[in-house]
Amino acid sequence: MSSSKKHQAPRLAKWLAHKLIKETYIEELFGDLQEMFEDRISTKGKSYALLMYWLDTFHLLIGFSSIGIFKTQNNNTIMIKNMFKIAWRNAIRQRQFTVLNLLGLSIGMATCLLIGLYVYDEISYDQFHAKGDRIYRINQPDIWGNWDKESASTGPNVALALKEDIPDFEELTRIRSLRGLVMKYEEEGRRTISFEEDLNFAVDENFFDVFSFNFIQGSPETALIEPKSMVMTVETAERYFGYEDPIGKSIDVKHYDGTWHPYMVSGVLDNVPDRSHIQFDMLVPMNSHRKQMESDDWKWIWTAFSTYGLVQEGTDIEALTKKIQAVPPKWAPPTTERIFNQTFDEFTAGNPWTLFLQPLEGIYFSERPPFHRFGPTGNPQVVGIFGVIGILILLLSVINFMNLSTARSANRSKEVGIRKVLGSGKKSLVIQFIFESVLYVVISTIFALGLIELLLPWFNTFTNKNLVLLTFLMQPAIILFVLSFIVLVGVLAGSYPALYLSSAKPIETLKGKLSSGFKSKGIRNGLVVLQFTISISLIICAYFVQKQISYSSKLDVGYVKDNILQIHNIEQIGFDSEVLKTKLESNPAFTHVGKSFGVPPNIWSGDRYKTDDPESEVVYISNVRTDEDYINLLGLEFIAGRNFDLHRSNDKYGIILNEEAVKMLGWKSKDKSPIGKKLLIASGDEDDFEVIGVVKDFNFRSVKRKIEPLMIIHHLNDRVWDYGSGISFLSMRLNPEGVSNSEDLQRVIEEVKSAISDIDSSIPFEYSFMDQDFESTFRTEQRMGVVMNFFTAMAMVIACLGLFGLAAFSAEQRIKELGIRKVLGAKAYQLVFLFTSEFTKLIAVSVLIASPLAYYFTDLWLEDFAYKAPIEIWVFVVAAIGALSLAIVTIAYQSLRAAHRNPVDTLKDE
Repeated sequence: MSSSKKHQAPRLAKWLAHKLIKETYIEELFGDLQEMFEDRISTKGKSYALLMYWLDTFHLLIGFSSIGIFKTQNNNTIMIKNMFKIAWRNAIRQRQFTVLNLLGLSIGMATCLLIGLYVYDEISYDQFHAKGDRIYRINQPDIWGNWDKESASTGPNVALALKEDIPDFEELTRIRSLRGLVMKYEEEGRRTISFEEDLNFAVDENFFDVFSFNFIQGSPETALIEPKSMVMTVETAERYFGYEDPIGKSIDVKHYDGTWHPYMVSGVLDNVPDRSHIQFDMLVPMNSHRKQMESDDWKWIWTAFSTYGLVQEGTDIEALTKKIQAVPPKWAPPTTERIFNQTFDEFTAGNPWTLFLQPLEGIYFSERPPFHRFGPTGNPQVVGIFGVIGILILLLSVINFMNLSTARSANRSKEVGIRKVLGSGKKSLVIQFIFESVLYVVISTIFALGLIELLLPWFNTFTNKNLVLLTFLMQPAIILFVLSFIVLVGVLAGSYPALYLSSAKPIETLKGKLSSGFKSKGIRNGLVVLQFTISISLIICAYFVQKQISYSSKLDVGYVKDNILQIHNIEQIGFDSEVLKTKLESNPAFTHVGKSFGVPPNIWSGDRYKTDDPESEVVYISNVRTDEDYINLLGLEFIAGRNFDLHRSNDKYGIILNEEAVKMLGWKSKDKSPIGKKLLIASGDEDDFEVIGVVKDFNFRSVKRKIEPLMIIHHLNDRVWDYGSGISFLSMRLNPEGVSNSEDLQRVIEEVKSAISDIDSSIPFEYSFMDQDFESTFRTEQRMGVVMNFFTAMAMVIACLGLFGLAAFSAEQRIKELGIRKVLGAKAYQLVFLFTSEFTKLIAVSVLIASPLAYYFTDLWLEDFAYKAPIEIWVFVVAAIGALSLAIVTIAYQSLRAAHRNPVDTLKDE
């Protein structure tokens, strides 16, 4: 097969060349282009080859074009040189319009491309896998909560069942998070390096047969075969071993039972690409935990895994989706019958146990499901908002440019008349105007790229990205967009004045009659209204975003979340944590110390429960295990019953419910007091627990969610399935008298660190503050608010630049009218009022249009919050007054300048 058939050159470029280049040159030129294209693909890659193909094509169009855009009457460069001279002279002569045009368009282009960078990054996740078009994640309903919601978590047996029953899958592989494991490496004769590893996953040995992560050392075929082997990224290897060869070295891993196990490094990978929804530092084979897997892999309710399938080439996905629905009813019943004493139909209670096939490239950017355990997820709402803002701001800048370009051309009628008298044809005049317009757009684009480079570090910080402009600009689609934008905007902005002026008779242009043709205000005023409608809408929406964030951060969550220091990794100490707790309780820096297996707003455990009524339904209730001191630390308000009291021997088997749980169980009425009632775990032996207290509802998860049913279990309760296991914390409420400044706080933290080190120096010290954890639940919205404020400011600047330019044009057009009014006795303030009133009317119309639009979009955005800040009318009033004031200030200079000009100077030609 010839090389020309191996790679397809851009069809659009070839089409343009065939249309514009004479046939006599086509065969030779395209032969050379194709040969260079093939060579560049093999040496520099396809992206580079496509970019250079386009550049070479445009170069040939300029040199060999059969149309006369780039030619002169004498086939030389004199005409282009003259066009540059004329453009430069006009730019210098009308400096104000030149600066406004370049500034407005540059800001708009920079803002749009900056947002384009962000959007492109968000929608291009997981595109580096060689077999990515055939990889699907298998999702299922949230069987532990709302069956209507889709979950990325499945049981271990889903992969085994699909492999057994469905031949359409070439491979099936599983991932399980092992977060929170402590690992250490003891250097010979030197220090011990220890870390808690959160991005540590167990995977099946065929993981690299499905996913394409780049190996630096080791083999993807053998790296995950042996138990207790380990693959790590370059960054992780350097963290433990520095620049030594890690292959064959061992890292000791502390399992959940407290025992240490050596894992040998069998492979080193490139750092995981940023645009991957699976982010890891270490991978270990699933068979490293063989005992647990052999005893539990039959469970369909152990939803700690994600399952991925590589389908056979040519597979009909719609047909495959229908086929896999037969798997849960066939394989899940042994789980429901053994664990829950329920048939499959009783367990599902009429809810279909559906398996979903989600394409790999759609996982990150999908709201279905909203999160998973193995990496980041995108927010389509935020991307959509930013995308719309980018388009609107670009529209604002284009409107500005076209408005000002048209207005500026009105003063060039005499120039056009003289050039026509001297023999210039209509064609050359049209080319001149379009050339100048395109030139402005090209220069603005260059300025915009420089502005992006300046803003990118700030933008990356607030969006938590690592965006690179050059990588973005190398994309063929982006190159085509920028080139199309330059041509389209340049031609549109230059075509109307070019065609209008070039068609006029020289006698009319020399008499100056033609400028009146540009005084038609309808379109121009409509564009001004559109500009300020967009800007005012953005101002109102940006304010309510900030107001909601502030409202959420100050919301009463049911307890005082400030000044609570939380120490992590307490599970590593085991049952000896009481020794540490006792020591911390004696520290005067703390008023309360409590232990819990979970802390707000990250309490995610739960189970299925039912009352002792034979007719009761099984319900899902979240739970958290704590000691009695943790409830006192939070200061939860009891509305019935009491706290745990270990002087009562049976209290460790008691439970405390929140109001929402009581309501769900039907015990809300006075004649059905929950105190003394029994709640049963709807599985196994159905252990029952007595309700000893009811606390007022409090937010144990994000304030974006409504408060859900919660059960508090004592951590010494040995009848619960996870007794003695799970991630646990010690929390301390800081004493304001003992910790009054940052130095005191740092001293206290060091004391806690030392106390843990005295017990076990291998435990990594990690802490957090509860109020900061709550703020992190709406950090995305906080970042969005900051960036949105910046974009809103840019939109307002662009709108005001346009208004300033149009005010200058209007003042110039009405200067004689204002002079006559002044001669007839008009005062300066009356002239200022007359001049500004026409613009303030436009802003008033914009306010009337923008207010309902802003209200609609704000209300739509607030739907994601369970607790919403009120939409208050005064915000719209302030926005209207602010916009009007800003508009008046913007045109004040022009109006005062026009009002104070001497009528003798303005009327001397009449």
